[in-house]
This record gives sequence, C-alpha cells and structure tokens, in this order.
Amino acid sequence: MTDKNEDLITDLLVQWEVAYEQGDDIPAEELCTDCPHLTMVLQKKIESLKTTAWTKKDPARPLTDQRNPKTKDISRTVLGDRYQLDSLLGSGGYGQVYKGHDLKLQRSVAVKIGHHRTSCDLLLDEARRVARLKHPGIVAVHDCGEHDGRIFLVFELVEGESLAELSRKKKLSIRESVEIIATVAESLHYAHKKDCFHRDIKPENILIDSYGKPLIADFGVACTLDELEKGRALSSGTLAYMSPEQISNEVQLLDGRCDVHALGVVLFELLNGESPYPSKDKQELREQILFRQPKRLKEIDSSLSEELEAICSKALAKHPDDRHQTALDLASDLRVWFDTAKPDRRKWLWLIIGIIAISAIAAGKFILSHRSENEMIRDGVLYFDGHTRIVTELERTLPVTLEAWINPDSYQDDKCQFIIGSDIPGEYGLGIAICGSMLSVEYVEGMVNSSATVPPNRWSNVAAVFTESETRLYLNGELIEIANGSQWECDTNFVIGNVGVNNLINFFRGKMRSVLISEGERYSGEFEPKELEADESTLILIDDSVIMRGDKLLDVNGQLMGLVERY
Repeated sequence: MTDKNEDLITDLLVQWEVAYEQGDDIPAEELCTDCPHLTMVLQKKIESLKTTAWTKKDPARPLTDQRNPKTKDISRTVLGDRYQLDSLLGSGGYGQVYKGHDLKLQRSVAVKIGHHRTSCDLLLDEARRVARLKHPGIVAVHDCGEHDGRIFLVFELVEGESLAELSRKKKLSIRESVEIIATVAESLHYAHKKDCFHRDIKPENILIDSYGKPLIADFGVACTLDELEKGRALSSGTLAYMSPEQISNEVQLLDGRCDVHALGVVLFELLNGESPYPSKDKQELREQILFRQPKRLKEIDSSLSEELEAICSKALAKHPDDRHQTALDLASDLRVWFDTAKPDRRKWLWLIIGIIAISAIAAGKFILSHRSENEMIRDGVLYFDGHTRIVTELERTLPVTLEAWINPDSYQDDKCQFIIGSDIPGEYGLGIAICGSMLSVEYVEGMVNSSATVPPNRWSNVAAVFTESETRLYLNGELIEIANGSQWECDTNFVIGNVGVNNLINFFRGKMRSVLISEGERYSGEFEPKELEADESTLILIDDSVIMRGDKLLDVNGQLMGLVERY
C-alpha cells in the first residue's frame, strides 16, 4: 500500500471512530465512496478497532479488575501460619503487593494477594507460568496459598526500585541504558524458549536490584502460544508499549516479537526521555502505533550513533517479520554495539599516557610500573583473561562451601570454564563452573550441568556446598541443583579461575570481586546474597583487601594466600 493510501486509511479510521464513540457505526462502503478500492482494507481495520475498544480504558488496569476501591490494607496479617505481611508496596489490577517475611526460612519476600475470585484464578495462572521460569533475570515465585478465599503468591523480594523509578530520578547514560535492555532481552529469550511471552514489558515491570541488575517482574498477562491459539488472553498489556499486532488482535502474529517491540519502546525512552509516539491521548496513541512510523532517535538527539538508531528502529518495526526475530537477536546487536562503541575519552587517555611515556623516556626519567606482568587486581577486582589462575595455599577439605561474586565475559563457545575448585589428578574434584552459559558443579563422582543461565557482563553470586551426603549448587541464593556427595581422597589445593593444579584448560574469563571458602555447610537452604565477609568458618577470603607482590597474593598482614600463574 502506498503512503498516500495509508494516510487516507488513517483519516477514514479517525472519522469512523469519532462517529462510533457517538453511537454511529458508519459502514466502510460509505466512508470509501471516493476510494472504493480501500473498502476491504478499511473494513478489516474497523473490525480490529472494535475488538480493541478496551484500550480506551486505563491501560494499566486489566479488564478483570473489578476490585473494591476500598480494599483495606491488611499489613501485619500472617498468611498460612508462615508469611507475615509487613508493609503495602503497591496495588494493581489483580491484587495488592506487600513486603513480607517468611517465618519458616527467615527471609524477606514479596507477597501478591488477589482482590477477588477472578483475579485469584489469574494469579494461579501467573504462578504456574513463572514457576517454570528458573532464571536469575526473572523474579522467582517461591510459593502460593489461599487466605480467606483469596489466592496469594510469594515472590523473591527485589531490594531496589523499578526502572521507571530509577529513570525518573536520573538520566541513565547511553551505555547503562543499552546494558539494561540487552540484559532484559537475554532474560526474555529464556522465557520465550519456555513458550512464555510477557506481553507487558514496561519500565514499571523491570526491577533494578541493589547491585544494578535488572529483573523482569509481573507475568500476570503473560501467555503461551497454546493459550493464544485457543482464543485465551488476547487483549492485554499497557497501550504505550504494545505492538501493532497486540492492539489489532492479530493472533497469528503474536509471539515473543511483541516483547521485542516493547523493549524497543523502553530503549527509545531511556535514550531520549520521551516516547517514540508523541500522542495527545489514547486514541491518537493507538492510531500512531498501528499506522504511523515512530520517531527516529537522531531526530531528538543527533549525537546518538546511526548503529544504535538502526537497532532501535528495527525493534520498533510495525510488522513482526521486520523486527529482530528473537529477543536474543536484539541483545546480540546491542552487545556488539556496546563492545565496539568505546567512549572517546579512552582514546584521549591513551594518547595522554603515550605522550607522558615518550617524554619520560626522552628525559631518562621513565619509571617502570611497580606492577608485574601478572598483575590482575584493579580497583579491588580480580581480572581473569582465560590464561590466568590463582593457586591458593589452602588444601581441599570436606565439608566445604565455595562462594564468589562473578562477572563473566561474553561467552565464546560451549566449553566449560571453572570459577573455583580443586581436583583429584586425572579424575573429578570439587568445583563451580560455567558450561556454555549454564552454571554447573563438579563433585568427586561426576559433574552436573544445571538449567540456570549465568548472564554475562553483570554480577552474579554463585555458591556450592559440598558434603559427603550431597552437593548443593546455588545461583544468586536460589538452590538450582542437588547432586551426589563427595569423599575426601587426596591432598590438592583449591584453585581460583581454573580447576586442578595440572589442568591447563577450562580457565575462567571475566571478573571476580570476592571469593570465599568456608569450612562446613555455610548454607542449608536458599539465602539472600550479600557481600562476602569473614566469620569463624572462613578458610580464605579474597576481596579488595588483598595485595599483589609480583606473582604473590598476600593478605593485609603480608601472609601468602596463593600464587598467580599465567599460561
């Protein structure tokens, strides 16, 4: 269809809609008297608009929201003799969300409790969907129950704020914005592979924890392809972030690419501070999403790169076939941009360093840095390049707990890279690894690969408890795998950034900000990850207090903790 015909269709739709709101349903044939060739197209658009008349309502509130506006705050209530509600965090279409406390496991949680029977059914649907999604970038559901005829869900509590709140407080840098969207896209890709489409991605549903990690929340209107094909859950979402196929209920086109479109809108807003659709009201907004091309990034900020504009424009394409075909495709494009678009100030920094160095040499006053070639600690963070490891002075023991905060580089292959471990020469030992992108654990009798993905280029907490009876693997405090126990059989030292003193493969690539090895079982159940600190069970702690002297790693008292080896 030509641009002229598209503009004409848009004008005719506006004319029809104004009349329709006044009770007059003008036939498409009458509207197309001067352009009969557009009658069929207009009729189809009118039918789509009729099915989506609900979008004139508050887009943040689902159709099933029939709650009593006087629903009281039930803080201090104990649900199921286990969950005490502490304070009201917010209220939405399906229920109220409280900060709560799990009296059994002694941890903070978030509790969503439904308003009424309809929302309770929807909450159960949400629980079943999210329970299948075990991913560090998705807010996990821990439990569900019933209290006074109302269903409640128990989620992990994210200590932080939503992306909407964060972006209202400050303007995020371009690189911060790209990193957030890329990370969310990677998490969404995992959900899509599990046949679950969120359909309401927006800044309010992206939570930023205290470490700056984004997590996707609120799968209340998510759906599967099976549900769509059976005619369930068609109208959903928040209008400003909905894709054209969502608004027009084109079920045959609905899949994960509608979430890609929503991420494109969020990215646009983060980079420019405004929507790609500058509408005055919901009616105009709906028409712009359906028929008008969104603004281009460089129209608002000419300093933004053409590559970033192209990525954003592709995500915002009207037809799903013209967008990134998966959320991972979007993440990959953003990662490539992130890796190649280095800040200009770095070029100036290296230029200045070069001038200083040359000048010093010419004057005979150039001083070699006190750092050795093997120096790997910068700003309190250990840097591993895939060829470096630390062989500690600590011999393997059992039972033992290994734990670390890690930030892996982008994954290059499906091979394993060990974060920390020990070995039995020629056989399995104890260790935590990333195989491909999945967190894995090695125990004396074998190795288990979990289904939990460790996202690259952001901080995650990994831990494993090794005993004679079982092995427990944790990611960000969540128990993700249980394996057989191990036996103490021979002397060997723990190694950081690799496994096994004689093993010249499986090196870790990325950063570690702290590593803790503790005697005994530090964790018996799930836990809230915190910065690692020494206690009475600590055997070794490597954090920002350690000192490098040549190839030696020393504690604050000058005691040798390990040797840095490079291959």
